[in-house]
Amino acid sequence: MSMNCSLPVFPLVQTTGCKYLRPMRFPSVLCLLLFACLMQAQSDPKIFTPYSSNQAPAVAGMDQQAWTSDSGKVTIHESKEVTALMKSYATTKQPLKGYRVQIFLGERNKAEEIRRSFLIKHPEIPAYLSYLAPNFRVRVGDERTKMDGERLRMELLEEFNGLYVVPDEIELPRLKDEK
Repeated sequence: MSMNCSLPVFPLVQTTGCKYLRPMRFPSVLCLLLFACLMQAQSDPKIFTPYSSNQAPAVAGMDQQAWTSDSGKVTIHESKEVTALMKSYATTKQPLKGYRVQIFLGERNKAEEIRRSFLIKHPEIPAYLSYLAPNFRVRVGDERTKMDGERLRMELLEEFNGLYVVPDEIELPRLKDEK
């Protein structure tokens, strides 16, 4: 292959008269043109600019001075129905789903006796007596997960027989006193 250049064959270092540099002219000119267009686009006001604290946005129907003042006051406009609903929600008891361990199901006198003896032995675990016709049941603990309920059942297995974990509405966990 014969070459018309007087320099060695290095396509990127050739003189402009060499045929190896001619294919590189078009991409080079295209890149320069693209770069010039991008530089012009930086000053275009239609392009998004990040927020700076010294400029206030143009909001229709709002005074610019009111927008830039830092009064720190927030006004909430809500209907009376929403306010009443929020108050009623706060005053009603919201059930929390969880698990308890049922330790007894039977007649009332025996259920009360078992609950009393349980609370004496385990004062830190709550015990509940409820009626499900025709029997009374004693359930203990306020566990959020079934795994915690199973753990409690395993602890009580030596004292009581026929224990099982049941889903129930539980009380909120008690806060421990900090000293």
